[in-house]
Amino acid sequence: MSSSLSEQSRTFIQKAKAYWTPERLQKITAGHKYHVLPTNAPLLLRALGLLNKDASMSADATRKFIQVNHLLTQFRPYLEELNKRHGQVRVLDAGCGSSFLTFLLAWAYQEVWKHPHLIIGVDSNETLITKNSHTAHDMGVSDAVKFFTSSIADTDWQKIMSGEQAIEVNSDSKKLRPHAVVALHACDTATDDAIALGIKLKADFIAVAPCCQAELAKKWREFADLGVNNPLKPAYHNPHLRRELASHLTDLARVLILRGHGYEVTTTEFTMSHATPKNTLILATRRGNFLKAAQQEYQDLVTWMGGCDISLAAKAPFTES
Repeated sequence: MSSSLSEQSRTFIQKAKAYWTPERLQKITAGHKYHVLPTNAPLLLRALGLLNKDASMSADATRKFIQVNHLLTQFRPYLEELNKRHGQVRVLDAGCGSSFLTFLLAWAYQEVWKHPHLIIGVDSNETLITKNSHTAHDMGVSDAVKFFTSSIADTDWQKIMSGEQAIEVNSDSKKLRPHAVVALHACDTATDDAIALGIKLKADFIAVAPCCQAELAKKWREFADLGVNNPLKPAYHNPHLRRELASHLTDLARVLILRGHGYEVTTTEFTMSHATPKNTLILATRRGNFLKAAQQEYQDLVTWMGGCDISLAAKAPFTES
């Protein structure tokens, strides 16, 4: 932990260690071996709003505490692979919001892996960016965690790197690409912006948890109004199924586009299935530059959907066919 911690933060750490007896830890972990605990990550859990002023944890916060550990478990093998390959791992959290994921990864890099890292969070909400910067200072991670105000689509990674000269003074900033691009619940097509940015920057690893995919459902609603005939026509006229099916097919289209750009892709649950309906996590590892078979599969899917592209197709067009 950073020696620059405030006295208030140091006091809270001691308070958490005193409060969390083995019996209390057993109650919230139920015997599971979690990486993140109130005893080893009190400042992180406080930053995420999971610990009260007296270091206790409410029942609702306990459920979120389990989600935090589940999410780290999902990310861990991919990031540990990056740790083996890169002396300093650079992560871009695109549309970081309140930086739930940013701070979790910062804690893991500092306390679990103890590996050199630079984590950049960008978001268009300047108020959140200012708040996140203060939180990073309170957690003692501000040396390696930086925040910038920008939309995802307008993020200029090279400009950000040129301002981080203290990180690698003698390096060519153009070579300082992010090794990972992540986006947690970036709304609707903002998820596509994050994926497109990761593809453009040739990130080794891209992870997104999509949210509120409305683009395709909106197009299908227009099809219903126009009386378009298509195998999916029954769904066009059923609002609930239209939204649900469009959400899943949007994610399938994203998977195929990522594969078409040379990524090996898996999908899994973001957290436990009962915790949130927005629960898909797309994990992509770069293995090459393109895959023609996946590009054709995407085109076939578009045809089957009545000619409906998703915005990611234009933001990250295939260069090989």
